[in-house]
Amino acid sequence: MTDKPFLFISCMPLENPRSASMAYMGILLEKYAEKFVWYSLRPPVVKDKQTGFGVPYAYGPSFNWFSRFPNLKRWFRLFPWAWFAGWAAAKFGRSREVGLVYVDMAFEAVLAGRVAAWLLKLPMVIMIHDDPVHRIRVKDYPEWLVKLYEREVTKTFRAAKTCAVISDYMGEKYERQYGVQTTTLYPGVTADKCLEIRSLDPKKGPVMIGSVGSIGSVENWELLLSTVKNLNSKSDRRKFKVLHIGHLPVGFPTSDDLEVTGWVPESEFTTHLGRLDICFLNWSFSPELAETGRTSFPLKIHSYIRAQVPFLALGPVWSSVVRFVQDYQCGLCCTEENVPLLGEKISELIHPETYLEVVNRVKELKRQFSRDEFFARFEKFVSLDA
Repeated sequence: MTDKPFLFISCMPLENPRSASMAYMGILLEKYAEKFVWYSLRPPVVKDKQTGFGVPYAYGPSFNWFSRFPNLKRWFRLFPWAWFAGWAAAKFGRSREVGLVYVDMAFEAVLAGRVAAWLLKLPMVIMIHDDPVHRIRVKDYPEWLVKLYEREVTKTFRAAKTCAVISDYMGEKYERQYGVQTTTLYPGVTADKCLEIRSLDPKKGPVMIGSVGSIGSVENWELLLSTVKNLNSKSDRRKFKVLHIGHLPVGFPTSDDLEVTGWVPESEFTTHLGRLDICFLNWSFSPELAETGRTSFPLKIHSYIRAQVPFLALGPVWSSVVRFVQDYQCGLCCTEENVPLLGEKISELIHPETYLEVVNRVKELKRQFSRDEFFARFEKFVSLDA
């Protein structure tokens, strides 16, 4: 790893986790805080809030121009404002004697990061959790602006020494599309923090199908609840329940077969993971979300690996969540929006022989998605030896 710190440029303010991406960065900061100089292109929600990370930190001003002309505001923020933001980030990085520019590829950071690296005459590496072009497309940016932005994304890819991605599936796409070298950086798990594998106990109560954090598709969520209700109506012997660890988004359907914990501290979170019998992954069947669905890789998977129980994936056959479950044979998949079919998959998964066979494959995920391997890959990535 480089001796000098690196300038991390992001649209994320440095604050206690408010998102999965910030939780991801928190894992890195716990181990490598002395290596980070953090410049946020956007101010925090609560200014001067103590983060507890102890890293050099600055952020840019609020951007409130052209509010009456939303597309002009979007253009100005992605281009002219990004040049100014890159200059400000470079000025902060120079004062901290950084040796590398590390860019979180989203919104105006795509151009600002490249500008900062150019001004500092330093190598640049980039990180992607969600496709930057698709991020703005799904926010209904006009197509002319998407095309302009896509050119800047391509330029930044070509200027980067290497690129960190959240999954091998994303890496495949960018290596093919941009001809770049990629490194998969997924946080994985610490083996001794994983729960013990266990067989399904028919006496312990309802079979608990677990969900953690963001849910994603309201349609898939409704499909899951309908399936559980349908299964329970047909069986007096074996009952099912959905446990959501986290807050339920406003407007999402509820059910008598659903328990929602709300936000819980780490100790309670682990206890709730121990209640799960099946971990639920899903991706929307909407064509508009297909691009992200092929490349994204939910950070909740590392929590599910900790639980050491089988996975149930609901989504299109090409989605990364379905490919993951199929590639690692760590559960079953339903690739149709079909209540009876999803019910059949759940019933098949809890069959004692199937359940035990899958659990033994889940056990291997501790080794395949190791936190130590994540740290080792990260160190190679920022040393430009990836």
